[in-house]
Amino acid sequence: MSALLKPVLRLAACSRGANVQSMRLAHVGDFAVGVKRRALPTTTSIAYTIPTDAYVLAKKFQEVARQGKLDDAVAIVMQTKTRSQSVVVWNLVIDAYAKEGRLSRALRGYSEMRRRGFMPTPTTFTALLKACALSDSANSKQVADELFRLMEKHGVDASIINANSLMSVYQRKHDIEALLERFNTLPADGPMAPSLATYTILLSSLRRELLARLEELSGKADAAAAEAEGRSLMSDNRRTARLKENVHQTFGALLQVWTSFAEDVDRRLRQPVDGTAMLSIDAHIVNVVLKACHSVYKENRALGRKGLRVIEQVYGLDQTLGSLRSTPKAAPALPLAARVRQQLSGANDLNRSPVIDNDTISLALDLCARDQEYTKAKRFWRSLEANFAEEVQPLKKNHTEKLSALYARQSLPRPKA
Repeated sequence: MSALLKPVLRLAACSRGANVQSMRLAHVGDFAVGVKRRALPTTTSIAYTIPTDAYVLAKKFQEVARQGKLDDAVAIVMQTKTRSQSVVVWNLVIDAYAKEGRLSRALRGYSEMRRRGFMPTPTTFTALLKACALSDSANSKQVADELFRLMEKHGVDASIINANSLMSVYQRKHDIEALLERFNTLPADGPMAPSLATYTILLSSLRRELLARLEELSGKADAAAAEAEGRSLMSDNRRTARLKENVHQTFGALLQVWTSFAEDVDRRLRQPVDGTAMLSIDAHIVNVVLKACHSVYKENRALGRKGLRVIEQVYGLDQTLGSLRSTPKAAPALPLAARVRQQLSGANDLNRSPVIDNDTISLALDLCARDQEYTKAKRFWRSLEANFAEEVQPLKKNHTEKLSALYARQSLPRPKA
């Protein structure tokens, strides 16, 4: 995404070994991939009426598949004449296999669809990429890359949904560098501009990488190897320094992505662009960042307490309670999450994710308590009641005890370091 984020770190990706010798090269429609051949079923376990209309066939497929008889549902499609099929039907077949992570069958469904003259749609590739993400195949990442290139060959305009599906494959394969590279190819505006899901995938992957780096630093991951080599982890200062640098780099990348996300949300609110969707914010993406801050706090308090800035940025801090330690920077009248909610009010209310939940509140209050920021905890809660009353009121009873303890501590002198 232009210069918003540069992959400045080299993170070791965990990958499963591929037994290429045991695989046959299966030609699937327009390309070849290293997966075992899996022909689609052509016989059913019981007798079914074979539809002669594409719409009826789609309904029939869904009905039989819901009964847990996916092979029968696919066999019904295979027995139907081509003129009674449609690309919608084949997308249903591919997606059904994709949900089960059966990549070879999903690819065979694509091959059968193409053999019958049906052209793939963006939905087709979304389903195929989903199959790659959920598959245990060692070659699923390579297949996903080839599928994405195939979209251009067929003149199918890729959407951010397709890009997110591809990034989900990289996430599943622990390929952080591929995630960063793909993210950096996305434009700032237009239909391929990053969405909430895009940023969530990237931040979740970086948090998982951070946990792995912290585990290495604690000695849990390499204790057995160290013992075998006859060396002490405690005495290996150079190794410890390198592991700490890995932790700092990974957390720095995570925070850089979060900063890009917050700036992107703010930019789209202030300067809407035709053809570019508004960027929303939800509790899940905030929770990912706050959990990362908690994870790194013990290793480096200065890094961990950056979560306090995230809390203030998203939910605000009430400014009427006393004075802050330092003069606050000029800020919008409403915190970021409140501005987003205000902008998107009335649009898909039933499907919108909450901007705050119980986990968010607990993570925020615990971080305030951990950093002895008792007054900040009170400011945080007051801001929630002022700006997110509808969401917070039902949750208040779950945090009464913790809030009472923090309020009591606020009046006590801060313990000496």
